[in-house]
Amino acid sequence: MDTIKNILKKYWGFETFRPNQEDIVNDILKGQDVFALLPTGGGKSLCYQLPGLVKDGLTIVISPLISLMQDQVKQLNEKGIKATCIYSGLSYREIDTALDNVRFGDYKFLYVSPERIQTRIFIERFKLMNIALIVVDEAHCISQWGHDFRPAYKKINELRTHKPNVPIAAFTATATNQTKTDIIQQLEFRKLATHEAPFTRENIAYRIYHSEAKSSRIIEFCSSVKNSTGIVYCQTRKSVKELTKLLYREKLSCGAYHGGMSKEEREKSMVSWMSGSTKIMIATNAFGMGIDKSDVRFVIHYEISDSIEAYFQEAGRAGRDQKNAIALAFFNQEDLDRLEKNPVIKFPPAEMVKKVYTTMCSKLKIAYGSGKDEVHELELKSLCEASKLDALVVFNSLKLLELNGMISVSDGFYNPTRVKIMVEMTTLYDFEVHHEKLKPLTQYLIRKLPGIFENYKKIDLNQISAFLKTDKKTLHEKLGNLQKLGIIDYIPYSKQPSISFLLERPPNDAFIMFPEIYGKRKRNQIKQNKAVVQLLTGRECNAKFVLKYFDQVTTDCGTCNHCVQKNQNYKNSEKKLLELCRKKTTISWLMNLTGMPEKSINKFVNDAQNEELIHINGRWIQKNE
Repeated sequence: MDTIKNILKKYWGFETFRPNQEDIVNDILKGQDVFALLPTGGGKSLCYQLPGLVKDGLTIVISPLISLMQDQVKQLNEKGIKATCIYSGLSYREIDTALDNVRFGDYKFLYVSPERIQTRIFIERFKLMNIALIVVDEAHCISQWGHDFRPAYKKINELRTHKPNVPIAAFTATATNQTKTDIIQQLEFRKLATHEAPFTRENIAYRIYHSEAKSSRIIEFCSSVKNSTGIVYCQTRKSVKELTKLLYREKLSCGAYHGGMSKEEREKSMVSWMSGSTKIMIATNAFGMGIDKSDVRFVIHYEISDSIEAYFQEAGRAGRDQKNAIALAFFNQEDLDRLEKNPVIKFPPAEMVKKVYTTMCSKLKIAYGSGKDEVHELELKSLCEASKLDALVVFNSLKLLELNGMISVSDGFYNPTRVKIMVEMTTLYDFEVHHEKLKPLTQYLIRKLPGIFENYKKIDLNQISAFLKTDKKTLHEKLGNLQKLGIIDYIPYSKQPSISFLLERPPNDAFIMFPEIYGKRKRNQIKQNKAVVQLLTGRECNAKFVLKYFDQVTTDCGTCNHCVQKNQNYKNSEKKLLELCRKKTTISWLMNLTGMPEKSINKFVNDAQNEELIHINGRWIQKNE
């Protein structure tokens, strides 16, 4: 058998492991339960993928994000490793086929969303599978104290009742001691090996400034580092669109990424940024999970995250090559107000939540006592109109119903057109003899899509139309006819989010919102938001504050804005600022070089300009010689 170092070189191209990776791999191979707390960029996926290759049997990976699952499966398949995934939004037949293929097809990895592991079809097949390892990715989702709690994660330990001897490995990048303890208790670890990497990132300077001109400061900063790769995070799609227009107008190399874009648009934007063609990615927090780009020199928060966990994870995407990087955040009073109101917005009154549920079931024609395991497309706009509620209220109500374990909501991602031939080859040939007009299409499917008898295959209707010299409408009708005749299973593309019903609709919609949703969870949200406000408005070293939040002790970093200002301790700040203006500079860079607040820099600029000590050309400032 190859040694783990040989496998590391063969599949990942690395000669050596990153810190902690080899110890984690060895503990998993020994059959121990593992809890690993590795900060963003620590190489978590390799820690379970490598032992999953070595061990005899299938590795189940429970992951909360569809896009992340799809990316991981794609990367494994490109390495020649058999992997697939099942998630909310796939049809029952697709899930049935995938589980059969995994059981009989020598697959090494099955990625699955936490909601899917509760379904009868999954549990019955799981009992029959040769399982080598269960992996819980983003394990903080299991804890009500984590920043992204998912109730379905609480069901993971039930898998052990069916496979008591299969080890579990749990991974997260962000967890306080309280969250860590909760994860270990929830998963009922037995022979446990714990691995915790220090969160200190000495190469990242955490700079946080109050600003009344956030977009101007960002344009100044980005203009000064045109050849560097960076990310700018926003909280809303609207902010992404507006900021992208502003930077584009300034001829800065930038792209956008948010959940409202089509999969093709997002992929195009991603490829351009990963290749270096685009330097700056302006994105919501939908961007970043599972992306390992080492040369990111800066991460900017145009709008701050709702929790220290999210902020630290996003900022940590800078400087993975261990070279110096900057995590720059700007905030104003509007951001502070948003953080204060956030828990009220995220937790609509229970009667509104029930109204959304009732309206949704009525629209989808789901009767009392039915609906379990059904998947439906969700049209948010029509649901808002029917319930006569604001879009934000409806969206957050759906999230609460998800937290309550009643539904699973998949984000609006592009699901391509898929086809699978449902009959044997001999049956298909016999069918073609009696259906000459459909034969060119069935022959195309057989010849162009190998494996279509075993797996669902993505198809491009434009490509098939051109090849068969027919229009798309006629092609769609023919595929529909093949579906009606039982020859194929044909699933047209969808861009809509989908709703999976995890429970039957209760009589008269008489359900109870669990106390941890409206009580503990809301209080935890308030606590997280307050911590962010303290980070923004406090005077303590930023890195020290963040690490203390995660129950880790460290000294002042020396590189955040507070430390820079404290260490330089200017007796004559005006004189020092004037010296810095010898070279062409900007307000944002004067803030970064001195750690001084925007208000102080603006005062210096105004005074120095009035005294004709400096001149200003657009955003650029320079000393008069």
